[in-house]
Amino acid sequence: MRLALCYDFVMLKGSTLHCRYAIVPDNVHRRIRNHPLCNNFFVTEIGFDEATTYSPSLLNRREDEYILLYIAKGSGACKLKRQSLEMEENDYIAMPVKQVTALESSATSPWTIYWALFSGEQAPEVARFLMGRDNKPKKAKPLVGRVAQFNDILHHLALMDNIENLVYVNSRFYSFITSFRLRVLAARNHGKKDRAIHTIEYMRDNLNKAVTLEELAGRAGLSVSHYCAVFKRRTSQTPMQLFSSMKIQRACQWLQDKNITIKNVAYNLGFFDQYHFSKVFKEVMGVSPKIYRRQRTTKPGISQIEGN
Repeated sequence: MRLALCYDFVMLKGSTLHCRYAIVPDNVHRRIRNHPLCNNFFVTEIGFDEATTYSPSLLNRREDEYILLYIAKGSGACKLKRQSLEMEENDYIAMPVKQVTALESSATSPWTIYWALFSGEQAPEVARFLMGRDNKPKKAKPLVGRVAQFNDILHHLALMDNIENLVYVNSRFYSFITSFRLRVLAARNHGKKDRAIHTIEYMRDNLNKAVTLEELAGRAGLSVSHYCAVFKRRTSQTPMQLFSSMKIQRACQWLQDKNITIKNVAYNLGFFDQYHFSKVFKEVMGVSPKIYRRQRTTKPGISQIEGN
């Protein structure tokens, strides 16, 4: 499966994770890099965190990745090797990930942030367009349309198993990221949600359960065969493929918290056992949960014995 999903997250006790988040797996990166309409500029990871001290992990990133960080509320800092860039409400920065040593939310005024990692041949030019001649944080006017763009990107990342969505997502992301230099953004009207979208929302709200195909078809008011046909036509994948990938997307977040064992991640996502979870995880992400956790929690040059 070649999927990238976006979700609202429920917090486990003692853990602070993204409110909304999507990551594009390596096999999808390869498709993007080989497509003439996507290879110049594309999103690799994107998230929204509300009133939290959590910061995106920047460990073991690609050399050519850039980060956009926008503070909607609160304050924090972007730390570089030789300076700390203090940031407040409506500030943003865009720069190479390799220049950033840490992102820190204020303890007294936790930030609400929109952030994204992006790459491609045009990534350096986009960053220069946003930042100008220096790395000082810039002000962005809060725009309702920008939030709508962000939500639209996350929604279509959930349907990324066809080239149409790959092209659309990256075109939309280009518009989203360049909006930080705009002062006015036209509003967009969105059509009514259809039955397939309603069941996607139901999946998102029940990732901790073993939801059946019959249950999903019942929610849509269709027979199983009709529902599967409609769903596949709308999303280019089966309902259970999407549901499993949604679970793995959430697992990617929980695995970045060393206090949560892989076994608990599996059980909290409705998998029957850790082996089944690991098998599905590797099918989606291309690596085992243990390797994924090590990649996201171990600093370069530091060896670590694989744990739970």
